[in-house]
Amino acid sequence: MIETLRDTSVLITGIAGFIGSHLCRRLLREEAKIHGLIEPQSNLWRIQDLADDVRLVDADLKNFGEVREAIKEIKPIKIYHLAAYVDVIRSYDVMEEMIDVNIKGTLNLLHALDGYSYDCFINTGTSEEYGDNTTPFHEDQIPKPVSPYSASKASTTMFCTMLYKTLGVPTITLRPFLCYGPKQESTMLIPSLITKTIQGQIFEMTTGEQTREFNYVDDVVDAYVRASIAPQAIGQVINVCNGNEYKVKEVAELVLKLMNSPLKPKFGALKRRPGETLHFYGDNTRARQILGWKPTISLEEGLKMTIDWFQQHYTGSGIMKPANDN
Repeated sequence: MIETLRDTSVLITGIAGFIGSHLCRRLLREEAKIHGLIEPQSNLWRIQDLADDVRLVDADLKNFGEVREAIKEIKPIKIYHLAAYVDVIRSYDVMEEMIDVNIKGTLNLLHALDGYSYDCFINTGTSEEYGDNTTPFHEDQIPKPVSPYSASKASTTMFCTMLYKTLGVPTITLRPFLCYGPKQESTMLIPSLITKTIQGQIFEMTTGEQTREFNYVDDVVDAYVRASIAPQAIGQVINVCNGNEYKVKEVAELVLKLMNSPLKPKFGALKRRPGETLHFYGDNTRARQILGWKPTISLEEGLKMTIDWFQQHYTGSGIMKPANDN
């Protein structure tokens, strides 16, 4: 196992996504040779300024033949698998897509890699796999998914663990907890609140009494990098979390305070999702022990950087300006 990523051939699926794009920039600083697996019609606005630094290969994870050809071309040593269909709705309507993309897509990628010499496959799980378990969530708890999305992720986690145990496939599953930062979709809690405030609109939300932890994207990316060069991480499921519990209400109020906004959120305007857990935060002991990882960016510091980015790049019409910054 190499201890540096310099000149290492790496593959990132979901490279144009929120975490994937930040991971891409971090790996460029590590001087890795980066390949991105993308669908032909992917929106590349987050990485469009990196066209000369990253090699993008068209392939649909649902199509085994396309994925196999891409792997034959790339021959990656390390794979960071972040691509997924994400929708936390509780409905039958999304189940087929969850199975096709998240479960079959992951297995297609692993199958396509069979026969190639690679030392690390990082599968991206989710903290939502824990469902209504007792907090703080730890990796030895039995998953209790509460949505098709979390059920699909729990399935891929089990497949990856099984493949490691039975076939020696070098899988690692990271479970990022709630993540935020620049370039996140404005439908998520923190960017949605920021963009609504920029527009001078009142933000409608639940009572906000439920607690969550909030992890800045650079901290999450650091866990991915550390996991990919840690031999002891192979075969493990690892939480990526800071364990700091905040009421959602308090975080919303802090965002408005940092933006010097006179607006107040409309608490109680929305109902909580069915099956939504009241307390949601994790135990990061395993990440600290195995990866030597710990979060370094405080909530207030991370929110300030996130607010600053959105204030510079949000047009007010719901359209992001092209990304040309780091």
